[in-house]
Amino acid sequence: MRRPSPFRPVERYADALSPRAHGTVAAVSLLVFVGVIVFGFVPVTREIETSGYSTTDLQGATTREEVDAILQAFEPVMEYVVLLSVLDYLFIVAGFLLFFSVHSIALRGLRPHGWPVLVPKVGMLLTVCSRLLDSLENLWVILIYSNPDGYPTVLIGLTNATESLKWAVVAVEYPTLGLAVVLALLARFTGLLGSDDGQVSRGRSE
Repeated sequence: MRRPSPFRPVERYADALSPRAHGTVAAVSLLVFVGVIVFGFVPVTREIETSGYSTTDLQGATTREEVDAILQAFEPVMEYVVLLSVLDYLFIVAGFLLFFSVHSIALRGLRPHGWPVLVPKVGMLLTVCSRLLDSLENLWVILIYSNPDGYPTVLIGLTNATESLKWAVVAVEYPTLGLAVVLALLARFTGLLGSDDGQVSRGRSE
């Protein structure tokens, strides 16, 4: 009995929509992705920083004393801290759909060309990991500021560990996306990538 491939779920996602539909999802997700940054993160973060701290400081704090000092300073701007958490989840969803759609287009284009198709497949799994870690990091922070007097100290360590893992994955995730796009373009417009049967592929424009 054959083992199920870890790539089967991402392959199903890529095949669920046409390349044009994936392109539409990617375009809408990109608008939301950029919009959240420009019209959400930037102004909200400015308001939070009037307290003398940012949520980045809270995520990077390593002791209860540091966290308690930041939470006390956040009290006048707590509504913005909560809003930033909501925006963060919107950003996570938009980024997930954007990366998955771009990888899906690349996957479909690279499928006849052998090993290069592994790049978008791996990229999609990296995206799942990074967005999951980002969601967990956001959750730990919410649990901390929602109960400033009685939050478990273990949440500080969880936040630090999750943040470190997230950035380690992101450091590989973004270059993988770029490589997938480059390979897909080469497959589409040049004959540099060989097909499964060893023949040189021709661009679809021919």
